[in-house]
Amino acid sequence: MSDSLESIAIAGAWGYIGRKILEASRARGFRVYVYDPGAAPVDLSLEALTRIADEADFYDLEVDCFHLALHPEARATGLNRLLQRAQSESLLILNEKPMVSPEHPEAGRALIDAVDGSRAVMLYDFPELFDPLTRRVMEYLGGFKQVEISSLVLERSKDREDPALARNYKRMVPIQFQESVHCLAYVLYLLAALRGSLDALLPSGVGVDARSIPYCPPNPEAYPCVVDGRCDYRLSLGQLTVEGVTNFKRGARWTKRRVLRGRADGEPFVLETDYLEGGKYLRINGVDQVWEASSSSYAAILSTAGHWWKTVPATELMRGVYPNPRLAWLAFQLSGVLWRSSHEQRRIEVPNLQALEGFDSGYRAARPQLPHYAFGFRD
Repeated sequence: MSDSLESIAIAGAWGYIGRKILEASRARGFRVYVYDPGAAPVDLSLEALTRIADEADFYDLEVDCFHLALHPEARATGLNRLLQRAQSESLLILNEKPMVSPEHPEAGRALIDAVDGSRAVMLYDFPELFDPLTRRVMEYLGGFKQVEISSLVLERSKDREDPALARNYKRMVPIQFQESVHCLAYVLYLLAALRGSLDALLPSGVGVDARSIPYCPPNPEAYPCVVDGRCDYRLSLGQLTVEGVTNFKRGARWTKRRVLRGRADGEPFVLETDYLEGGKYLRINGVDQVWEASSSSYAAILSTAGHWWKTVPATELMRGVYPNPRLAWLAFQLSGVLWRSSHEQRRIEVPNLQALEGFDSGYRAARPQLPHYAFGFRD
């Protein structure tokens, strides 16, 4: 049996992520179905795809995979319909982050319970977790009997304020939930993989120091409240120190860089990677691994998800170290800790995994009190 998907149904296909998944699917020769009531982009050929006009018909399709490229507030119909189907049949669902909106974190636990009570396999689009670069990093670390990580540097940045870029007119949530969550998911995935399970995370808790500054969108009228556009943070996880920056400010350099340092079987090592399409690389102890710089992160999501779906038991996908709802929830919650630390300008200690799962960021209560944008506002 092939471990590749052959068909996909994409909800929200005209959006930024939906379009990326659409293009990757067509490049791989999938049968592609789309649902998006908006006008199709003028530069998009509608050949080799089937557009479904009726939403109910779309979620009744017989396909290998559904992809929900939708904001959290727009997913309810699709999630409800697919999880109803999944009471009696197995379904693969790829979902966008954040898993729920920052205003309604209570929906996260309910979603986890609903997925657990179904036959659905739901995976979240953290591209680095699907990327062969990460698999290569884990293969390297897995070749040693004892691995101790001492520091991890995470930099994820792009210019999201430039008015010349059409992408920048897409509404976003605070950068902690919008973008830092990718970096946090990477940390959690890496540590859980090395320790054998998600339950083994945070044996000594995590301390978080974060600071942020506002985002200045080219379309301030689309934002009822200020959202953060840059976050600098430091995580303390026992002996491991994580230094991170996520930056959407004007002039930010484009990068998805990672630097991992530690000792393996007593010998020091340094792993350096960048996941930015067009600039991907991997260096192990200074030696370039000759990686394909332009390899597609979105094609990797599809190929890796298909491989997992057809080779890994569904119970393992949903309970193990994969980008499943529980890992997405932990990353979302840690994003909330970043946000709260930023806005209270203090260090926050989360003593254990259970405390992280139940953490209240306070975002919903604080958000209405934030000032509105004025046209022309710049920091």
